[in-house]
Amino acid sequence: MWAIIIVLALSTVGLWIWAVVLLRQKRGLSKALRESEEKRKEADSRERIYGAMLPVRLCALFQDGKPEGIHIGAEKSVRAAVLSVNIHEFDTIVRQQDAAGIFRFVNRILSLSVPCVLYQEGEIDKFVNAGFLAFFLNSPERALKAAVSVCEALNEAGIKEEYAIGLSYGDVKVGVAGHERRFGIMTVSDTTGLADFLQELAPKYRARILITGSFREQIPDFEKNYNGRYLGNLYLKAAGETEEIYDVYDGDEAADKNGKRKTRLLFEKGVVLFQRGKYYDARLHFIEVLKANRMDGAAKEYLYLCDQYLQAVSEGETQKSLSGDLEVY
Repeated sequence: MWAIIIVLALSTVGLWIWAVVLLRQKRGLSKALRESEEKRKEADSRERIYGAMLPVRLCALFQDGKPEGIHIGAEKSVRAAVLSVNIHEFDTIVRQQDAAGIFRFVNRILSLSVPCVLYQEGEIDKFVNAGFLAFFLNSPERALKAAVSVCEALNEAGIKEEYAIGLSYGDVKVGVAGHERRFGIMTVSDTTGLADFLQELAPKYRARILITGSFREQIPDFEKNYNGRYLGNLYLKAAGETEEIYDVYDGDEAADKNGKRKTRLLFEKGVVLFQRGKYYDARLHFIEVLKANRMDGAAKEYLYLCDQYLQAVSEGETQKSLSGDLEVY
């Protein structure tokens, strides 16, 4: 009898000990699972932040994006469309606001424009003031669509500040530069400099989007699908050659868009006459353009140039010595 009682007691104690062990194992397992989930979320958060801060598509150029391929000195040349967008007179805006106001303004602009670029599979390389530089490795037309979308988004939001976009196409050198403890992706190219130059130049001609002729050639059925006008020639000092530039006015406000559409042929005829040295006839064309669209900044600039060149000719300077280029880069 006592033997049975002792066996039962020992069995009960054994079961209790086993239950305690199981409970502790369960608690340990639950803790391990919680810690594993927290680490996973932390890793996902880091990956999300790194992905948002790094130009992922540019990083992917190096050994299919494997981390070991991204090392100091890695470099590659690609053909790409480059988009440069920014707000002009940013320094003036900065002086008029405190730090909080500046970043509210910048983030409002970027919250409207960045999604337009990402939707078209563009890769933002860097932010500059209230704008950025972006690359399109797959399709130049996507870059143009993004540019038009940025203009439309800012127009619809009632952004009154003057902004502009420059687009170019060509070779871009992409490399990894820095120090082993702090390095990043770096892009170097005349193509990026040209996009920046066009972006800075656009307000002078009351344009939202300026593109190069080389970029335009990459767009299938450009004349059919987009509204643009030939603005003139840009002389590239480094290359010793000229590049056509076009004003794409699909992203302009309605009044500017309609004015440019109505006077396009007249304006472009004036540009050709100017390039041929027929400054008086060109002047008459630009006057007619301004009668129809008095806000046409490009027509105003050409009218000024016609007057300057006519005066130079009257003072004895030969027409051959006068450049038919609109700008020099």
